[in-house]
Amino acid sequence: MRIRELEQIFGKILARTERIIKQGGRDRIFNEEFFHHQFSHYVASFYAKRNVDVWQRQILIPKHPTRAKYSWKDFSLNRPKTTQRLALHRGQRGMFDFVIVDDPRVHVEWAGPKLYTPTAVAQDLTELLMLEGRTPIKVFGAIITSSKTADENHIRQLQSNFYQALEFAQVILELDDMSKENLYAYIATVPDSGAQKFIWGKV
Repeated sequence: MRIRELEQIFGKILARTERIIKQGGRDRIFNEEFFHHQFSHYVASFYAKRNVDVWQRQILIPKHPTRAKYSWKDFSLNRPKTTQRLALHRGQRGMFDFVIVDDPRVHVEWAGPKLYTPTAVAQDLTELLMLEGRTPIKVFGAIITSSKTADENHIRQLQSNFYQALEFAQVILELDDMSKENLYAYIATVPDSGAQKFIWGKV
């Protein structure tokens, strides 16, 4: 599966979420799993059209353990050096929301429907960016449905939280050039007026 096909899947999930909200279903979007199940469905459908059973072949793996270990209790955005020293390569393995075992390999983290925190995003991005090598496609997806109006404060917080998290992950992992990291983000908010994409592509 290529990035353009993944992008189409994120687009379908966003369009479906928008329809549900316009039909009055905002309050029934309870948690992140709402997006996980749709993602599983669309990925499985993509391969089924190519006569591949993702479950038989174990192509789509939810809750895939990371190779690296983390001590999240020592992970603090206010203390990058301490985080670097105490939180990385210690503790327990993390979990990717999904891994697609294909060529290229794809690692995916999801967030939403509530507005994400900088710490939560930083942890997701740290897991993605610590992947060995730059061959895997690394994807962070978030659809936020917690704002009916998407006012200026909501948009500012959406942007600030993501970029604060990204900058922190870059610092603790000592990454100088993000263009080499093969990281993509698909982030949108869905107020009553309709879906608004925030980041939609390579970071």
